[in-house]
Amino acid sequence: MGWVIAWFVLIVAAVDAISVLRDYLGNDWWPAYDTYAYELAARHIVQGSILYQPALIYTMGAYKYPPIFAQLLTPIAFMPERPVDWAWRIVSLMCLRYMCGSWKLTLLAGIEWPILLELGFGNVTLALGAVCLWSFRDKRAIYLLPWFAGMKFGPALLLPYLWWTRPETRRPIVIGCAIFAAACLASFAVAPGLWWDYLGTFGWEASSQMQAFYVYAIVPNHGGTDFAIRLAIAVVAMLIAMRWRLDWLAFIAATLTMPIFSLTRMSVLVALWPLWLRGAVDRWRRSDGFWQRWLTAPLIHLDMLPPLEPMAGGVSGAADTGAARSGAIPEASAL
Repeated sequence: MGWVIAWFVLIVAAVDAISVLRDYLGNDWWPAYDTYAYELAARHIVQGSILYQPALIYTMGAYKYPPIFAQLLTPIAFMPERPVDWAWRIVSLMCLRYMCGSWKLTLLAGIEWPILLELGFGNVTLALGAVCLWSFRDKRAIYLLPWFAGMKFGPALLLPYLWWTRPETRRPIVIGCAIFAAACLASFAVAPGLWWDYLGTFGWEASSQMQAFYVYAIVPNHGGTDFAIRLAIAVVAMLIAMRWRLDWLAFIAATLTMPIFSLTRMSVLVALWPLWLRGAVDRWRRSDGFWQRWLTAPLIHLDMLPPLEPMAGGVSGAADTGAARSGAIPEASAL
């Protein structure tokens, strides 16, 4: 029955995904709203035109990141827009798959509106979430954190968290921050005017209106105050995470703290399944109750939980029982 339920859900999701994709492709091959801003910024660098100018929150093509990212993206100024849109969309899809842990869960997650919209917009949100999740597992990801912190600010909160909870990451943190700082200095040496223009954006961005589709703000009429409040909340959450070593809370604080908080940014929370929820559900079902096994059986066939050992006389196998007593959770092969 678990297999039947799982594959019924997957088939329905696949049909839905194909239908949605067909509709979007019929609209000029599905242009990416945010990727267009990166493409336009690259063309501004090549043409020597103005990179920063006052814009409303919903102004299409507005570029809000430091100049170094636009300078690094100059090659895409010479490429057609749609191939660039789809190349970045595929990268974002692979980042989503990493956060989900399996292709089956990726399919189910991809048809949910926050994730579908993020894939459509072509923002850096899914890549940011993947790097933040990766940083808990591999020190190499830490070299990328300062770059995402330069774009969205929130990932900077992970640096003190990792420094405090994982002393082995301190060297990569220092090196990664030094590399990013050196790259910014080189960028400033090449085009100091762009950096002064970028610093000037903080003035009019601070008083900007936070009113647009999917955008949530505590103080809608003052973007600077709104971000300051949300950043303060995130700092408190990160301190709590540091005190009790809560990776999942640190992940939430780092990935949802951005200058503009859109509800679509919550797409990164899919990473909470492999990071935290998967283990909680796995421990719950290992109590060997009938309902626990019956309700979680479809998750096995969706590659979301590892299969349990065969029951022997009403008691799980030795490996299963030992894992339940110790709290250890074996990793699924798909993850």
